[in-house]
Amino acid sequence: MLLENQQLTYYNNKDVEIFLKEVLSEASLVFKELFTKNQTAALILIGGYGRGEGGIVLENGKYRPHNNLDLLYIHNGNISTETVELANSKLQDISKKYDIGIDMSAISKQKLMRLNGLVVSYDMRFGHRTLLGDSTFLKEHEAFSLYSIDPADVRQLLVNRGTLLLINRVLLSKPLLTKNEKKLIIKHAIKAIIGYGDALLYFNNAYHWSYAQKQVNMSELKNIDKSIKDLYSQAILFRFMPDYDSYLTKDLKAWNDTLIRTLSSIHLECEKINLSENDLNWENYFKKALEYKSYSHQSLRQKVKSCLYGIKNLPVLKELDSTDEKVSFMQLGARGVLSLLFPYIAYETYPEHYRSLFKAALHTKENDTHGFLKGFLTLWSKWGDTNFINVLRTYNIELERL
Repeated sequence: MLLENQQLTYYNNKDVEIFLKEVLSEASLVFKELFTKNQTAALILIGGYGRGEGGIVLENGKYRPHNNLDLLYIHNGNISTETVELANSKLQDISKKYDIGIDMSAISKQKLMRLNGLVVSYDMRFGHRTLLGDSTFLKEHEAFSLYSIDPADVRQLLVNRGTLLLINRVLLSKPLLTKNEKKLIIKHAIKAIIGYGDALLYFNNAYHWSYAQKQVNMSELKNIDKSIKDLYSQAILFRFMPDYDSYLTKDLKAWNDTLIRTLSSIHLECEKINLSENDLNWENYFKKALEYKSYSHQSLRQKVKSCLYGIKNLPVLKELDSTDEKVSFMQLGARGVLSLLFPYIAYETYPEHYRSLFKAALHTKENDTHGFLKGFLTLWSKWGDTNFINVLRTYNIELERL
């Protein structure tokens, strides 16, 4: 393992650093035992700890890691699904042993090198730690640059994080909340603030892979309100060392509602820059976004899937005015369409001329806020964030009962 002199946590806490390196050393052995050197291109640590900016939290007078460990196994091909599943099973045993979450994904080097235009590719290129193999090829891969990031992927990142506030809205409808549910709501809110802030940085040409540098860059932006800068800075600091107690005393429902209103203005500002439309508002956003959509980063397979999605949603196509809008809708695909519908659901803005379109697109018979929210989250659980289903199961959220 190649971590001896590399920092993993933002505050470089000695005890946590030693603990994490022990866990990662044991995790690395799993891959050494199951895969040959020829099969392994690299095993890398990504996420906050991969950046050297992982969070720590004080529990019972002792610091420990706050975040999961995110491992990416990059292979040279010719490995079986069964062996990958076995590796993950062994990692979950280690996870239980040390009481820390370990997330693992595997991808071939050939496929990874084609993932251009993504925020995560740029972040990973510069923000990772090597556990096995040689990851030099990542840092040398210039296609994973800041300038190659597709604005549509930034929009998707914002929506992904914003949807966490919709999950909060559902959780907050419960008559009573456990402490763990309250902490989840706080964690979701912090992630949303950072996600929206990251999008704002990107569209103001100030994005960076490092959380610490993003915090600095946000503070230096001239055209951003100080309250937004402070909100983002506080969220970054929370990520480095969370203080849940200062948030648990809040009226979480009122806080979540206020955040959604605040973040809606950030969302609109990002889209004004993205679409080059100074007069943009939520009344004309859906139409303007359909007119502007670019598909330069879609593979042939993605384009085929997107078109099939459009064909399966003929009632929506009938609601669109022009042939260009219909073609654009078909090419967007499920996730793309949901990203355009999101602001209307999140900010509870329903222009009358879009209501029948919303009903058709969200597959709901209800023509109100409740029906639209339920329809959106149901589709998001299928097409959106793959971890969404796990959150629903863990916290016993049944969309059917909304």
